[in-house]
Amino acid sequence: MMRTRRFVLLLAALGLVGCDRITGADQQKTLDAEAIGYACRISLKAPQDCMQENEAHSPTSILYGWKEADKDVQSKVIDPSMGKNPPAPQIQQGAPAAAATENAAASASEKPAAAKSEKPAAAAGKPDQDAAEKKTAR
Repeated sequence: MMRTRRFVLLLAALGLVGCDRITGADQQKTLDAEAIGYACRISLKAPQDCMQENEAHSPTSILYGWKEADKDVQSKVIDPSMGKNPPAPQIQQGAPAAAATENAAASASEKPAAAKSEKPAAAAGKPDQDAAEKKTAR
């Protein structure tokens, strides 16, 4: 009886050890670690730093993902700066650029004048509204 119980416990323990392989969780963990390594390379982190930050994941898989990203960076498939510093707009030298600058300056000077002219009109309309409300309230 005691031997049978031990055998069943041993069999159950062995069955549970293989659960990750049966469900595919071990493969998902590997893919997650590779994705972390890939992201670390794109964010310009050293693989050692990445492995220290993610000790729960396989260092081998992290390094594999880092190397895959490095291949993509070296072959210029992906740019590690990815918009950190957007490129400056290219200004063409000559008359069109000067005209664009003059137009921008002219429109900027018109905006404050328009805003000033709107304020008195809005303020002038307010007393009329207040007076109308007082008349209806009586």
